[in-house]
Amino acid sequence: MSIFQYRLIDTAGGEIGIISDSRPSIQLGERVQLPDGSSGTVVDIYDDEYGKDGGVQATLAVEE
Repeated sequence: MSIFQYRLIDTAGGEIGIISDSRPSIQLGERVQLPDGSSGTVVDIYDDEYGKDGGVQATLAVEE
């Protein structure tokens, strides 16, 4: 099974951290586990060249 990395940001644009997930893509409205163990809902997805900066699959804006 492959593991994919995603950068998480909050709705104000502040970086939360990088997570690893088994899903090759994550959609709006899906929940992800945050680095602190809580979860958040994906409210925006940045999968352009800037959103993939650092080798992540995408940058996900999450609402806790």
